[in-house]
Amino acid sequence: MTLALWAVGSVPYVVAWATAPEGVHFTGLIFNPIDGYSYLAKMRLGAAGAWRFRLPYSPDPHTGAPVYLFYLLLGHLARVVGLSPIIVYHSARLLGGGWMAVAIYKLVACIGEEVAERRIMFLLSVFGAGLGWVAVLFGWTSSDLQVPEAFPMYAFEVNPHFPVAIGLMAMVVVCAIHLLSARGTVWMWGGGLVVTAALLGVIQPFGLWPSFGGMGVAILVGWLRGRSVPLRTILCLAGSAVVVGVYPLYMLWVLRADPVLAAWQAQNVTPSPPVWDWALSYGLMAVLAVGGSVIAWQRGRWGDGLLLGWVGTTLVGMYLPLTLQRRLSLGLGVPIGILAGLGYWRWVRLWPWGRRRRSLSWLVVGFSALTPVFLLMAAMVAPLPFSYLSDGEWRALEWLRENGRRDAVVLCAPQTGAFIPAWSDQRVVYGHPFETVDAERRQAQVMAFWTGEMDAATRTAFLRESRVRYVFAGPRERAIAGCGARMTGCAWWPAEWERLVVFSNRSGEGNTWVYEVAEER
Repeated sequence: MTLALWAVGSVPYVVAWATAPEGVHFTGLIFNPIDGYSYLAKMRLGAAGAWRFRLPYSPDPHTGAPVYLFYLLLGHLARVVGLSPIIVYHSARLLGGGWMAVAIYKLVACIGEEVAERRIMFLLSVFGAGLGWVAVLFGWTSSDLQVPEAFPMYAFEVNPHFPVAIGLMAMVVVCAIHLLSARGTVWMWGGGLVVTAALLGVIQPFGLWPSFGGMGVAILVGWLRGRSVPLRTILCLAGSAVVVGVYPLYMLWVLRADPVLAAWQAQNVTPSPPVWDWALSYGLMAVLAVGGSVIAWQRGRWGDGLLLGWVGTTLVGMYLPLTLQRRLSLGLGVPIGILAGLGYWRWVRLWPWGRRRRSLSWLVVGFSALTPVFLLMAAMVAPLPFSYLSDGEWRALEWLRENGRRDAVVLCAPQTGAFIPAWSDQRVVYGHPFETVDAERRQAQVMAFWTGEMDAATRTAFLRESRVRYVFAGPRERAIAGCGARMTGCAWWPAEWERLVVFSNRSGEGNTWVYEVAEER
């Protein structure tokens, strides 16, 4: 199944690469490319030797902080092995997907009693989603089409850290099940819990809330039912929570201590969709999971309690007054898929008509996997313009990477700003709706520049205030400016800048120039 996951999940990328028109370069990203480029930009920081993250999509100078260590580490790895960051990125994504699949099955093996039951749980957990493919026909984009962290298959398609984190969450719960069930030694499973949870706290700390929250709920319910938990087990779980919470708390502190990073965090708001949207996004799985939850509650095993606690604490966390509500949905599809498999196997399958249809289980899995299939087909039929660069843009990025001054600020179109930090070592004035500080103002300034709304004095002040050294003028910039094939076709374009050209590539629609306009201030 892991090999199948790799094969199916690679098809859109292979198709996008193979069908790229002549003179166009496929960048290697399809799903959520804007965030994907920001991860590649972080890897470039690591490849340059950095262990402190600084915002590459903001011109404001700042010292940064030791966060996003996962991508900084991948960047260091890319430098050591001598591979392009995009190759290391996808290698990590494939390995992360394999790890996630194995970890989920390990968790499933703690819950399901029969091999066939485990298979249904596993398939629903990894490949299941809801009715997004139906909702989009009516103009609604539900969560299973836009919240990849909550759906393992979608998470695997998008980036490396989501599947790695989901796999770590599953293994945290596996360790907790063994500790609470007194299977094996406390030190072995306690050590495993600390290691996996600590890695989770570094890679995606949002996963700690449902993981440890589920443990707390399971212990509380078990105590109310008269089940005893050895004191050393409770101390082990509590001690693990304290140890693994150190880095996330430190990360929160350093982000607030840096004014630029604090401003970034203040505008990084991801509210959770309404409850009915989540119900639609899990569809048939949600219905089956309700039945599975009733069975799990009645059965009352530690694994059952942990699954129920995982779902319950996630749902509560997603509607707390927090700016990053949606991030707490990380891995939610795992317990819902397992509970849905439990509901199907011990409820629907036992109905008279359920016993007569041996193919019913595959119908359930197939129906639940229609949204991932829809996403894969949509990616192959209509890949985003963010996935491609013209030949001129590509060569200009190569020039910046090889000849441009590292960490200099580049002014370009908003869409181009997503590419530059991912493929070169420069920063941009605007390039990301969250990672550009004061993003709305910066975007408005950039658009005003390229549409010629700034007079000469305002333009000079803007370039100085933004510390711009290079101006990148390619097809996206010319489309905004309406200058035709050359920037000199615009009356407002400074004629004296033509003496400042440091790179030019004339390739028809892909005509691109780089101007070195000033020293950074």
